[in-house]
Amino acid sequence: MSAGVVFQYRFVLGFLATGLLLGAVTVMIPLVLAPRGRGADALKTYESGIIPERGAWRQFSLAYYLYALLYLAVAVDVVYLFPVALIFRLSLTWQVVVELVVFVLIMFAAVVYSWRTGAFRWD
Repeated sequence: MSAGVVFQYRFVLGFLATGLLLGAVTVMIPLVLAPRGRGADALKTYESGIIPERGAWRQFSLAYYLYALLYLAVAVDVVYLFPVALIFRLSLTWQVVVELVVFVLIMFAAVVYSWRTGAFRWD
């Protein structure tokens, strides 16, 4: 590799070196500053200052996970609709309208499918 090529990429190499250095520093700081001893109190479950009545490991209903996945799917889809709304204002073409309608119909189909399979029923 010639000196001219390295000189052209000096900023990229500088940012890469800075990123690696900051990553190494953030890994090393807790190793230096963290307390060494771990007593029995460090291993106890902490719940807002209240002593827990039972262990933290217990089974949850599958419905919680279904709701969480449905929420994530809808939230991510809504986040994707914001840039589309901005583009929709700037360039109102049939292609943009069709893409928006297809996207919303896919979201609607997912909600209808979840509803029909009983994912919204709390048993």
